[in-house]
Amino acid sequence: MKKTIWVGLLALAAGLASCGGSSGDGAYSASQDLLQVTGGQVAAAAESTAAIRVFKGLPFAAPPVGALRWKAPQPVAAWTGVRHADSFSASCVNGNRPAGKPGAILYQATETQSEDCLYLNVWTGAAAGAQEKRPVMMLLYGGGYQLGSGSLPNYDGRGLASKGAVVVTMNYRVGALGFLAHPELTAEAGHSGNYALMDAIAALQWIQANIASFGGDPKRVTVYSESAGAGMANVLLASAKAGGLFHRMVLESLGTMPAGAPNTTLAQAETAGTAFGNALGATTLSALRAKSAQEIMAATFAPTPIVDGDVLTDQIDLLFARKQFNDVPLLLGWNADEATPYPAFATTLAGYDAAANTKYGSMAAQFKSVYPAASDADVLAMAYAPMRDSVFAWQPWTIARAHAALGKSATWLYFFTRRPAYFADQHFTEQDPPSKYGAHHSLEQVYFYNNLARSAPMRNYTDVDRQIADAASSYLVNFASTGNPNGGSLPAWPAFTGPASQTMEIGDTIAPTAVPFRPALDFFDQFYTQQLGRPLPF
Repeated sequence: MKKTIWVGLLALAAGLASCGGSSGDGAYSASQDLLQVTGGQVAAAAESTAAIRVFKGLPFAAPPVGALRWKAPQPVAAWTGVRHADSFSASCVNGNRPAGKPGAILYQATETQSEDCLYLNVWTGAAAGAQEKRPVMMLLYGGGYQLGSGSLPNYDGRGLASKGAVVVTMNYRVGALGFLAHPELTAEAGHSGNYALMDAIAALQWIQANIASFGGDPKRVTVYSESAGAGMANVLLASAKAGGLFHRMVLESLGTMPAGAPNTTLAQAETAGTAFGNALGATTLSALRAKSAQEIMAATFAPTPIVDGDVLTDQIDLLFARKQFNDVPLLLGWNADEATPYPAFATTLAGYDAAANTKYGSMAAQFKSVYPAASDADVLAMAYAPMRDSVFAWQPWTIARAHAALGKSATWLYFFTRRPAYFADQHFTEQDPPSKYGAHHSLEQVYFYNNLARSAPMRNYTDVDRQIADAASSYLVNFASTGNPNGGSLPAWPAFTGPASQTMEIGDTIAPTAVPFRPALDFFDQFYTQQLGRPLPF
């Protein structure tokens, strides 16, 4: 009875607080825009307006420091008074950022970093005090499981919030702090590793408990994701632990590498974690926890989601084959020039022959028939295609086919082709023009998120770019609203029902088109089936 009374009083307090979003004369006042969330009361950021209200740096879990390092997210500690949500939190401690041109294209910002990083940010166009039940979108960013932050300019939520979504970005632990498994950690909790995924689940649980106060609908939550973030989201798609916490999913340029390989098992990850500790001179868990976060992240480690028996109970393809996945509408695809920021497959004919023989062995001749080359010039012309096709195209193509064949919910496939002609800025030279990179990995995000005006670095986008961004972001918000990207005057996007279906080209042309690179995709079906040692799950 006492618990019921206490919950009722909290609800009443939250209702009274959320009615304080405007001053006596009716003008919006961020300082009076107060909400009750898990942990206490928050005031909107000073930058908020009546049109877009912003809340930054809201804790969704306790700081994972000290004895809480390498533990599942713990409950938020309550605070007294009003927490002013004016500033982003520090990002989680990152690994080393890529050097050179790929770094300039993919990861521009250098944020304040801390192990105390489990915070999220909310943008909403819902009126203060209103219960509007808008669709909710939560981002899982990319960064190779080593980098990233929910506060990067390209992820700013205003672009999608202006189209009707309540947008949430969050931080998750990366590198060894986010994925280390170790026998002592397993003994402590029954499983280990996948802390980044637990962070994502904790943020989704926070959304379920709190998002209605921001005008969001907890029954219409979309996880949208890119690259390694899409790799994490793909695990959530197959995880019973995430069941019911989201209702649609977007996978952009699914970037798990190596593609087609089984996920690391807990035993394998524990062995790697033990070796990691030994290399640091930390042979026990207590010694590992005594190391600084910077020491941990500076050491060599290959982070990846693992089959831990908790968040992920089996290999993803086997869970799909058994129809043990979260059957929600799925929108996914890839870009025309995904691999251009990365190393070339080869640059000479001799290097091409050696790489093909080493990588594809008995299937090298088939590979060479798909990517024919008779000269150094031919090799340079196809140098970035194998990585594009084998990683960033084949994975969405395969998940789309499995989802369409085994699920009941709709599947939607896209192909992003815009090659912007922005001017050469400090990140480019005449010898290294932006046209070299084309529709590169991660480019689609500022279009889909309606953030051209906030891209980092700023670039000289044209009216064509703005028209593409308007259409792409409208498709995304429509999908978050209904599970179907179609609506209004947008060109009709056909559902993907199987290999014979079309994909939706989004670029200078916005229209259905044949799925590209089919000979290459068919080759990688054969190669990865051989690598897995079992049929693909459809």
